[in-house]
Amino acid sequence: RDPAHPVATVYGNAPPQHLVQRLADVDIWGINYYEELTFSDLFKTWEATSEKPMFLGEYGADAYNAIAGAIDTAAQAHATSVLTQEIVSNSVIHGGVCTGGIIFELSDEWWKDGGGSPHEHDIGGVAPGGGPHPDKTFNEEWWGLV
Repeated sequence: RDPAHPVATVYGNAPPQHLVQRLADVDIWGINYYEELTFSDLFKTWEATSEKPMFLGEYGADAYNAIAGAIDTAAQAHATSVLTQEIVSNSVIHGGVCTGGIIFELSDEWWKDGGGSPHEHDIGGVAPGGGPHPDKTFNEEWWGLV
């Protein structure tokens, strides 16, 4: 253990308490979280799980709306704004448990649709039950903000 070099890890969703306890040398936990327009009870769950700081390792929404079958940058911008404000409201600056968040993603990733072309902006995604606003579908090639 080296206190001069903190150890961070990122987990998909909130890790269970037994895992946090087992990995006691982790100094700060990142959580990837995608659930529409809210982090739901994530911050309260983390506060009950650990006294260590946490951050959002990934959050956001893609710009393709599978329900409308169209690009929907307004929905992406809305989700980004709402989720970012929720992070700020639950930040350590305001007495919360969150140290910040990393928006996913800065640029589109055209290679992500395995059935598509890395040279074209393909439509396709997965809907595992829960997911980003507005369609709960992870349209993997459409996450970029720029």
